[in-house]
Amino acid sequence: LNLNGHCVEGTNAIAQLLASTYKESLAGATDADRADVSQWMTMSARHGPSERQAFAQMINNHLANKTYLVSNYLSLADIIAFGNVYAFMESLSGQKRFNWSGFSRWFDLIQHTVPAGALAKAGLKVIEIDLNAPTPAKKQVATTGDKAEKPTGAQPKAAKQDKKEKEKKQPAAAKEEAKIVPSMIDLRVGHILDVQKHPDADSLYVEKIDVGEDEPRTVVSGLVRFIPIEQMQNRDVVLVCNLKPAAMRGVKSFAMVLCATSPDGNTVEFVEPPKGSKPGDRVYFEGYENGTPEEVLKPKQKVFETIQPGLFTDDNREAGWYDEQKAFHKLLVSGQVCTTATVAKGSLK
Repeated sequence: LNLNGHCVEGTNAIAQLLASTYKESLAGATDADRADVSQWMTMSARHGPSERQAFAQMINNHLANKTYLVSNYLSLADIIAFGNVYAFMESLSGQKRFNWSGFSRWFDLIQHTVPAGALAKAGLKVIEIDLNAPTPAKKQVATTGDKAEKPTGAQPKAAKQDKKEKEKKQPAAAKEEAKIVPSMIDLRVGHILDVQKHPDADSLYVEKIDVGEDEPRTVVSGLVRFIPIEQMQNRDVVLVCNLKPAAMRGVKSFAMVLCATSPDGNTVEFVEPPKGSKPGDRVYFEGYENGTPEEVLKPKQKVFETIQPGLFTDDNREAGWYDEQKAFHKLLVSGQVCTTATVAKGSLK
């Protein structure tokens, strides 16, 4: 796309540039917000029709105490996510919409914020959403003619027998869902062998990274804005290796590079394994050394999405995870801690 002298490639970059010409804040008012908008747009692209329930649940959880996906204003993140989940919202029952109140409240806000003409041009219409609890259905009393059948004092023998048979066939109670813990995430040391600009997206790099396997992994990272390509070469990094592979503008990515973002959002740096680490070395959280990672993280379980909000660097630039009790579990390789070059109190993602 060439717009007013700007030449950009890639769906996310084009959408952000077009949005900025219409209303600058749609693309993100700050560098940090623009990075978050881009991340939500990428997640929208990752979740196809079969994964929209998981994406809607992610939105619902994210909006527990927020109005919009990014900061406190409407952005491209909301608009593109809205388009992604529109058909899914149409399919939900009133009870489900009530249960997912954060998701439904956000959806209703967006559909009444976007101009009706724009919805119509996209082939969409306003979905009537009632956020009140659905009225329970009244029990029907069987009738014979004009008179209601009165319940008898004792059940017939055949009815009792049927009831016993049904009770026998009831499945055992479902096992309690396994608690989500950070050891479910497969973290490994990687070494960047090669890095190139993505051919179809000006904000993405495509890396070949050695993680101790027979072949290097192809990894796509949105780091062009933050890390010069010469600083990407021959670097040791920490990789999330068991995310579901995702196509990023036509290139499939088989892992994610773990980075730290400064509190002001202006600096993004690699989480660096300790000196002497080798490709394929296991990276783990203090106190969770003996856990076994999942082979592939299932999107519906939202393992990474549950753990990620607690991933930070501390005052000493050491990487780790804060648990529910705010205890800090350092990120280690062979007992030595992973760090960043300058980012303290930064979030990891």
